[in-house]
Amino acid sequence: MTLRTTATRRSPGLQAAAILPDIVCLAKSNSGYAMPMALTLLRLECDACEPGEHSATFRGYKPAFVAAAQALELCWSDRTPEARTTALGGQVGHAFAETACRHGLPAPRGCGLARGLPFIRPGTAREVCDAAFRNGLLLETAGVHDQVVKLRPPLTAAAGQLERGLKLIDRAVAR
Repeated sequence: MTLRTTATRRSPGLQAAAILPDIVCLAKSNSGYAMPMALTLLRLECDACEPGEHSATFRGYKPAFVAAAQALELCWSDRTPEARTTALGGQVGHAFAETACRHGLPAPRGCGLARGLPFIRPGTAREVCDAAFRNGLLLETAGVHDQVVKLRPPLTAAAGQLERGLKLIDRAVAR
């Protein structure tokens, strides 16, 4: 399925970095209904195929395409999700900055809801993730030496859930 749009809205993250990419690759549950789906977005002038021209068995799961089109139409037809995501990203950024300051950590990384809390001593990020897991929060590590606790909550996270998770992270760091 090829979705063509004349929308000029760009990603706030890309905008903040002053980037206008030719191609953007996305993956995870972009369908909006937890069906796995990858997308390749490209500027119209970079598209050499007509609708339906690129077709093969590896193309994708059609129910996910239909769900994604519906999710885009219903969920992203106005700026509400963007504003909500920006607000939740600010909540995470503020909480991570406070945790870093309180525990003498390097400055947090990332933007929006994709954030990382770095540690200096190797293994600390894994210990924090393990402590958080024991309290019901699943986190990952990132970085060349797994020195960063990575947080990428879903766009649909409720503010209260996010607040609870951020408190659990702070407690895990303090352990």
